[in-house]
Amino acid sequence: MSDALTLDPFDASQTHALAGIAHRFHREAPVARVGGGFVLVSRYDDCRQVLRANEIFANAGGFRPTGLHVPLEDCTLGELDPPEHEPIRRLALDAAASRRAVAALREFTREQVQELLGAVHSRGRGDLVADVSVHLTNRVIAKLLGVPQERAGWLALQAEEIMHSDLPVTNRTARGVGYQGAFPEFTAFVDELVRHRLERREPADDAIGGIVAGATGPLSGTVVRMVLTQLLLGGSATTRDFLGHIFHVLIERPELHEAIRGNPALVPVAGEEGLRLAPPVLFVIRTVKQATELRGVAIEPGERVIAAIAAANRDAEVYEDPDAFRLDRVSPRPHLAFGYGAHACVGASLARMEIEIALAGFAELFDPGSLRTPEGFELKRMPTPFLFGPDRLPVEVV
Repeated sequence: MSDALTLDPFDASQTHALAGIAHRFHREAPVARVGGGFVLVSRYDDCRQVLRANEIFANAGGFRPTGLHVPLEDCTLGELDPPEHEPIRRLALDAAASRRAVAALREFTREQVQELLGAVHSRGRGDLVADVSVHLTNRVIAKLLGVPQERAGWLALQAEEIMHSDLPVTNRTARGVGYQGAFPEFTAFVDELVRHRLERREPADDAIGGIVAGATGPLSGTVVRMVLTQLLLGGSATTRDFLGHIFHVLIERPELHEAIRGNPALVPVAGEEGLRLAPPVLFVIRTVKQATELRGVAIEPGERVIAAIAAANRDAEVYEDPDAFRLDRVSPRPHLAFGYGAHACVGASLARMEIEIALAGFAELFDPGSLRTPEGFELKRMPTPFLFGPDRLPVEVV
């Protein structure tokens, strides 16, 4: 980052520092042209406006470089505009966000947390990302969708490989283009899940069966593959990243660990405060469809707006002492970690459930201050520029 207010949204070394430079954007240029045809919006209310006003700020293009065309089956839900967006989002919501679906997973999630964290505790060492958050999130999403648990470990390995690749940004790797070309084994796995449901004589009472039954029209096969791919990956990656981050926070801040251990009612509070300070999705990108302005800055059609969630969540006009991890905030405004408006994260309720149970299990099993990272450990982030979470988190029980 130079002295000028610039930001390359595809350079992880810059985007992963976004929260750290948020106040400079707030102070010098809340609406800033940062180069490459991008306008970065960093204030809370402005980000909400961008996220809400889909008639002005289009979702097409998503997190991709300007001009890159991505076919529907390789898109994320956040890259869709009407008329495709609403019916596809509804399929994903019905699968992942119903109260019934999330409630049915609570006990299973608790069992997995106890098993995975318990193994680290018993061994006296482990990796809270590779051994815990990766497997927890993939086991839960597999359970939700009706994927056999014996395939959850393989699914976790595939998800890690995909999220470490260039595919989330460029839609290609050296191996090929799109999921089909770059990760044919994963694509074949998704297609087999669908084929199995279609061949069953009776309706399948699981999320995949519901998605298959709910998709209609000539693009139904493409839509089903797209929704399942996004649930399998999106349902694990962001929660995996956040859990790794919040575990690291509690290791570095044993007083926070002590507080939530002594008062379980603070567990969800800690989860929300952690999400505010370190949203697993740092920003989203929108494309301007019609001339508009924000804070007196004219923005033209074709320009691309970066809604900097990581900066908006630290807006001093909205949050007192915005950079502090506080468990005593009184009715704070909702953070934007799960987005806002028509494109709010469909898996937010599922993620919150996993975070709450994982934090409670961590606080109960480990004594505050009893975990440390090995000498010489250097925290490195996942390579995807719009995501924020540790690549690994080795620990020792002391």
